[in-house]
Amino acid sequence: MANLNTVGVNLLWLAPGVVGGSEEYTIRLLRSADDVNQQAGLADRLSFRLYLSAELLDAYPDLSDRFECVIGPKVAASPFARKGMRIGVEHSWLAAASRHDAVLHHAGGTVPFVRSATSVVTVHDLQPLEFPENFSPVKRRWLHTMLPRAVQAARTVICPSQFTAGRIVELLGTSPTKITVVSHGHDPSVVSHPNPTGFSAKKFGTFVLYPAIMYPHKRHIDVVHALDRLRTRIEDLNVVFTGRPGPELESVLSAVHELNLQDRVHILGRVPSADVDVLYGAAAATVIPSSYEGFGNPALEAMARGCPLIVADAAALPEVVGDGGRVVPVGAIDAWADAIDEVVSDPAASRLLVEAGLVRSASYDWATAGSTLLNVYRQAGGPYRR
Repeated sequence: MANLNTVGVNLLWLAPGVVGGSEEYTIRLLRSADDVNQQAGLADRLSFRLYLSAELLDAYPDLSDRFECVIGPKVAASPFARKGMRIGVEHSWLAAASRHDAVLHHAGGTVPFVRSATSVVTVHDLQPLEFPENFSPVKRRWLHTMLPRAVQAARTVICPSQFTAGRIVELLGTSPTKITVVSHGHDPSVVSHPNPTGFSAKKFGTFVLYPAIMYPHKRHIDVVHALDRLRTRIEDLNVVFTGRPGPELESVLSAVHELNLQDRVHILGRVPSADVDVLYGAAAATVIPSSYEGFGNPALEAMARGCPLIVADAAALPEVVGDGGRVVPVGAIDAWADAIDEVVSDPAASRLLVEAGLVRSASYDWATAGSTLLNVYRQAGGPYRR
C-alpha cells in the first residue's frame, strides 16, 4: 500500500552535464522544496525518495544528505546503449521500486508505460515537437510518441514558463487547469560567493558572454557574425562562449576561421559555475540570441549578477526578461550588432540595463518555486489513477 506522504522523483533520465539548464532547474528546485518542506509541521511534511544513477549522485553528493536516494541498475557506458537501457529501467525496475510511493514525479518529460503511482511530469519545453530537426530520427520518433502520452497520463503537468504552458495547451490540447508553472528562482547568496578557483577574465579584455551548449537553435553563429559587423566599430571587442561543446561546434569554428576572428572568439567549454559568475561580473554584456528557450536560465543569472543583458524576441525569453534586458529580433544580425555596440559603448545605457535586470531578477525566488512544487505533490496525492 502506498504511503500518502511519500513522493518519488524519477531522475534516472538525468545524466550530469548533458541537458544544460534542465539539470540546474531540477536539482535546485528539489533542494528548495526540501528547504520549505523542513519548515512544515511533522503532520504536513512529505518524505522524498529519489531514483537516480550513481553518476548523478557523485555529481551532487548533498542529495543523499537531504533525501532517500535509490540507485538504479547500472547501464552501459556508450551513450546510445545507455539511453536504451535507461528507458528499459524506467519501464520495468522503476515501477516495482516505486510501488509504495503515493506520487512519482517524472522530471524529464516522459512517463513510462508501466507505473505504480500517480504521475506528475515536468515538461521543460516542446522543442522536440517544434524543432524536430535538432534531434536524431530515433529520438524524434520516441519523443513524438512519449510527450503527448506523458501529458495525458500525468495528473499534473509542471512547466517552467507561461510560454511553455501555452504551447502545451495549443499543441497537445491539454486543459490549462492541468498545468502548473513552476519557474526558476534566484538565490541572492550565490551572487556574492567568493571566487574559489582564482579564475580571471582579464585576458579576454572587453567581451560579451554567451553561456550555452552549442545546439543549432542557440544560434552562436549569430554572435560571431555580429562581432564581424562590429570589427571596425569596437576594435578590441571579444566574445566568450561557455558550455559543453554541442553539435554546432564545428560550424562555429568554421565561421570563426572564415571571418578571421580566431583571436576574438574564445570557446571555453564547460567551466565551473563559480567561473561563470566571474565572467558575468566582467562581461560588457550577456547575449542570448537563441530562437527557442523553455525558460532561459542564463538570462535570469545574468540579470541577478548585474550583467547587462541582450536577448532574442523568441519563446520564453521576453517573458523571463521583461524590461530587465534589451530584446532584439531573432537572426537580425545588424540589430544585434547595434544593440551590442550601444551597451558596450554607452555607460549610461549599460547602467540602466543593470539596474532594470537586478529589479527583474528579484521577482524570482526559489522558496516560492519550492512551495509551489510541494503544493503540486500534495494535490496530486491520493488513489492511483491508471
